[in-house]
Amino acid sequence: MKLVTLERNLVLDGSTIGGDATLRHIEGTLKWFSAMKGYGFVTCNVSGEDALMHQNALHDFGQTSIANGCTLEAFASVKQRGLQIVEILSIRSEASWTVPHNKQIGLQPIKPTSMLPARVRWFCKEKNYGFVNVFDDTRDCFLQTNVLEKAGLGSVDVGEALCVEVIDRSGGRVVVSVRPWT
Repeated sequence: MKLVTLERNLVLDGSTIGGDATLRHIEGTLKWFSAMKGYGFVTCNVSGEDALMHQNALHDFGQTSIANGCTLEAFASVKQRGLQIVEILSIRSEASWTVPHNKQIGLQPIKPTSMLPARVRWFCKEKNYGFVNVFDDTRDCFLQTNVLEKAGLGSVDVGEALCVEVIDRSGGRVVVSVRPWT
């Protein structure tokens, strides 16, 4: 989770910020987001309003995608057509998932490693999987969409940097946890 410290007079009840009637602090749940369209909507927890979120706000936060159902804290601007997110403060995934330590799968024990820097070599959202390479290691590590979603990511692009936790299984290396590279 990326947290941003801002020097603003912040009112945390959804009202205006620092006397600016066009800027509000919101918390909400991602309704949907399409990287292909370049936007999506967040439903505000307090008012129930939908706030438009452009891809640029997500990029400014340091991510290229986001999974539906994530919780966001953000600043939204009041526009003529409704709320529009101008700055994301934090993104949280509702699903928390940890590596199953000391558990046996078949005859191969799972041996967790620490988070490692990696790059996406190939990823197909339609097939729900792809591969990453840990830096200074040519072996492919299998990455499934469900691991991305548990981290609050919707998809990844080829060449994108990530922090990954991998385990060795009989079929090869598998990514069990991922975080955006920030």
